[in-house]
Amino acid sequence: MLRALALSALMLTSPALTSAQSLKGVWLGVSQVTINGVDDVQVVEFTQPRYLIYTDAFFSWSFVGEGERPTGDLTDEQFLQVASEYNTAAGTYIRDGTSIRYNIRAAINPNLSAAANQPLIREIRVLTATRLVTQVTNADGVTTLLVYDRAE
Repeated sequence: MLRALALSALMLTSPALTSAQSLKGVWLGVSQVTINGVDDVQVVEFTQPRYLIYTDAFFSWSFVGEGERPTGDLTDEQFLQVASEYNTAAGTYIRDGTSIRYNIRAAINPNLSAAANQPLIREIRVLTATRLVTQVTNADGVTTLLVYDRAE
């Protein structure tokens, strides 16, 4: 189901946007779809909470990777591994039609807020009252779709 949604979202010639729909609010990450050619599509359904929050001009995201979580007393090495999978960033954004330009002002990974990595641009593929799908394609032609449901 998610694979079909992702492929149909990618293949649309124009994004499915509700004309006056706002990004503002809290979004919960549902899945990530990676497309590396016609026959290479990978879907990861998120089991850990992933939040993306928009106000009128600011954004924040926060999530933990999908790896195994050790329980009980952790060694320093286990703790560092778990901590390294945490990702959070915040800053300003500008929505220009179907593009979102993120200017990261604070991040747990300082490289994200480096001038050379600004702005971070995502394309909106789907935006309705309850669903947001963003897309980015890297220099190698690999496309990643991030699928969110409105959490509020």
